[in-house]
Amino acid sequence: MVSGRSLRRALTVVMTGALAWTASVSAASAADDPRPNIVMILADDLDITSTPVWQAMPRTAELLRDRGVEFTNGFAPMPICCAARSSILTGNYGHNTGVLTNAGPVGGFEAFRANGNESRTFVTALHGAGYRTGMAGKYLNGLEDDPGHIPPGWDDWNAGVDNFLYGGYNYTLNENGRLVKYGVAPRDYETDVIAEKSSRFITESAASGQPFFWYAASTSPHFPLPPAPRHLPDTRPTAAPRSPNYQEADVSDKPSWLIDTAGPRAATIAATNDLDYTNRLGALKSLDEMVAGIVETLARTGELDNTYLLFTSDNGYSLGAHRLTQKMAPYEESMRVPLVVAGPGIAPGRSDAMALSIDLAPTVLDWAGVAAPGPVDGRSLAPVLRGETGSWRSDFAAEYGGPGAGGRDGIAQEQVPGTDTPRIYALDMPSWSAVRTSRYLYVRWYERERPLAEREYELYDLVSDPYQLTNLVKTAEGRAAHADLVADLDRRLEELTTCAGATCR
Repeated sequence: MVSGRSLRRALTVVMTGALAWTASVSAASAADDPRPNIVMILADDLDITSTPVWQAMPRTAELLRDRGVEFTNGFAPMPICCAARSSILTGNYGHNTGVLTNAGPVGGFEAFRANGNESRTFVTALHGAGYRTGMAGKYLNGLEDDPGHIPPGWDDWNAGVDNFLYGGYNYTLNENGRLVKYGVAPRDYETDVIAEKSSRFITESAASGQPFFWYAASTSPHFPLPPAPRHLPDTRPTAAPRSPNYQEADVSDKPSWLIDTAGPRAATIAATNDLDYTNRLGALKSLDEMVAGIVETLARTGELDNTYLLFTSDNGYSLGAHRLTQKMAPYEESMRVPLVVAGPGIAPGRSDAMALSIDLAPTVLDWAGVAAPGPVDGRSLAPVLRGETGSWRSDFAAEYGGPGAGGRDGIAQEQVPGTDTPRIYALDMPSWSAVRTSRYLYVRWYERERPLAEREYELYDLVSDPYQLTNLVKTAEGRAAHADLVADLDRRLEELTTCAGATCR
């Protein structure tokens, strides 16, 4: 008899890896809880604009995208790791989590904890409502400062506590309070370890009779993660895509910080970008296998048809667009992410609804029938996934770096405890805030030592200029020609960057 928590169909896994539905039924015991399971699989720095995600991850495409809904307008409004993950966990914008970068007073795990977010994650709400919860991989940047810490709400905790996690080897995991060091053997490859822990957690949870939430957070394909050893032979050198904005020839309409650093940035791209891209494609092979393994474990345990599966990335990544690498910028490459959802009652299809990382927490809670532990800025995607039409957002806020002396002067600093010495965190770029509509991107920059009257702005018409090559308000003539539009967008920017809860929706 197939195990399970409700009447359900079982999946038979055939040798080709395809899945065939069968009509097997099992009787649930009185103690079984019929609420759905939820599995969230988070990639790290996986963009959807330059990387051919579904070609690189064909099994994920087959098992999740083709069986669920692909959001073609998935966005990370805080496009840097810790800020993005904080928003995923809470459903709130960075100006409400207090986390807008990776370190300093407005960034990292300590900022997340200091602002009271640990008690407001959707995980604490699920756990309090009887869900069995677990995770493995990358949680929040800065855990290395408190490696023994286990946040509230987690039953099975396997978080990376040092930066070696990005290299795939020699990292340490906090495994439910025990620090476990991994080495350099092929079996220690980080994505594979997370895959094994995923299978174990799902198997144990299925036997427990509790509904469960699992968070699989590999660092793939974040630099400098190499391909798994078994994938090295078929990972061949591949040039990064040369989009129209790749190594943008004329950046004179961009903000001053980019103009001033364009030369060194271009040289870095020329030297490292293709190798980075090659490794990313190779690393995605094991991530694809991990996704398939999770689906197969759910099928084997009889849990698949009662489980929602969500695959996305914390933020995007720039592979040379506008002479940039990594993320953080307000441009499409940094903010656009893959997002697919499959599960009970979700018919295959695509949606062009603006889906944000702040929507994931209210969506998960909606599936579970659990109230949010506090105000959330995002909206549940469940109605969209059911095919319901109606009003939806037409714009959103995006942010990086934080306010005032903590970030918007381009330098974040705080006092070293017990001393008069400031600890400096130099940001890769000045702080900014932006409003993104279905047609326009409007950005306000906060560059250090620049008076208010000389503050810099960007405005792009994404319909006529999807690669953001022409800043419409760089010149006085441009600002005058678009004065009414800028005034409207500026007002909306003020509203969204100070919103909270329902006012954000």
